[in-house]
Amino acid sequence: MISYFRSILPSRLFLLVLLFLAIRLPLVFLGIPATASELFSMLVGERMADGFAMYRDIYDSTAPLSAFVYWTIDVIAGRSYLTYRLTATFLLLFQAIMLNVTLNRHQVYAGKGYIPALLYLLMGSLTFEFDMLTPLLIGNTFVILSLPYIITISREGFENNRLFVGGFMVGLAALSYLPLTLFLVVAAFGVVLFASNTFRSFLLMLCGFAFPYAVLITYYLYTNTTSFFLEMHLAQPWQFGINTLLPPAHLALVMALPGLILLLSLISTTSLPLRLVFQGKFQQLMTVWLLVSVVFLITRSELSVASFLIILPPIAYFGEFLFTSRTKKWILNLMFFVLLGGVILLRYREPLGLERFVRIDDSSLLLPQQKPASKFSGSTVLVLGDDLSYYEHNKLATPYLNWQLSQRHFGRLNEYQAVYELYLNFRNEAPAYIVDQAGLMPELKHKLPSVFEGYAPTQTAAVYKKSR
Repeated sequence: MISYFRSILPSRLFLLVLLFLAIRLPLVFLGIPATASELFSMLVGERMADGFAMYRDIYDSTAPLSAFVYWTIDVIAGRSYLTYRLTATFLLLFQAIMLNVTLNRHQVYAGKGYIPALLYLLMGSLTFEFDMLTPLLIGNTFVILSLPYIITISREGFENNRLFVGGFMVGLAALSYLPLTLFLVVAAFGVVLFASNTFRSFLLMLCGFAFPYAVLITYYLYTNTTSFFLEMHLAQPWQFGINTLLPPAHLALVMALPGLILLLSLISTTSLPLRLVFQGKFQQLMTVWLLVSVVFLITRSELSVASFLIILPPIAYFGEFLFTSRTKKWILNLMFFVLLGGVILLRYREPLGLERFVRIDDSSLLLPQQKPASKFSGSTVLVLGDDLSYYEHNKLATPYLNWQLSQRHFGRLNEYQAVYELYLNFRNEAPAYIVDQAGLMPELKHKLPSVFEGYAPTQTAAVYKKSR
């Protein structure tokens, strides 16, 4: 079976896409429960579609390019989990094909085929977390698109534009998810390994990386929101601190299969025959990519299965050596079917009723099914806390989406400037309901009576309704 994909005939690509969609789409259309991450993204896109500016009118660290994608989806389809998941499916398929095309075009293997794309798509279908349209998924698209430009064997004055484009792509990746800036290290190694003039070539790539930021900061200067952009985008995501959304044992269980494939693939590279110089350099580059990906994981404030998306390209690259090794064909086919069966088992454990045997607690990723929020809908709401479920059938009012960033005001109620800015935000738009999970309403009523005295308690605890 695996040998079928050791060819670049169009029929192989067709079967590859068909296999991916057959694994991926049934769970998408069966209806994955709503996740907090997707609802958060929808709130960003919805508020931008209502004419509010990112960072100035929406307090969140979502990168500008990802926010633009969410805005586009909201304009086209509104709040649609299906649209988000179909877009994520398309992006993952696009990434796998573009990576495979790059590997084949530059002849990094002895032969050409679709095994890297096959492994990329299988690993990218492990759980429903890869179905979410995250900033990391959006940014990883640009990282992969940068690959053919950073391995350019440049000659002074001939291929300089390609190096600039490579840096530009990494810049777009960082504008989608800031920690992807780390892939400048991979780009730097590409320059060292392949460029003719290392220092000037790296400066050119650095200029390409800085160009989209220069354009964006110019826009923010004109709109007088540069300080918000610097505080909420450039500073916020670099607060290191790993918080696993899944229990560590469950996270290790899900990642055991791709981890085993990666380990066996790395072992298989030790017995490779003598190859071209370019192929050896490319292997060094992908080794650096793998190391940077591991470092990247600790930049995530929250670690889950979706965080390991960044390791899929190295797994796809090194996996080619495992499945084209001199091992007997029946063993390779057995490994492939074990991989395929493992992916299907993990992905469809709940629809197949196997969650008793394969226990993975991903409840922290989902929105609670029953909430007091169901007692009111179609209203404007502000939650003083982290519970997003109140927004599921309501709209956000005021900029206070990210509770951590909202502490710039709610956490400084003893400072005049914070209270004044709070007053300005509520004067512009007052929510119909306030859900006070932080217990701040008594203090807010005392310090801003003109704003908060109009809110009266409801029969639901911690929920206040605007009465006047």
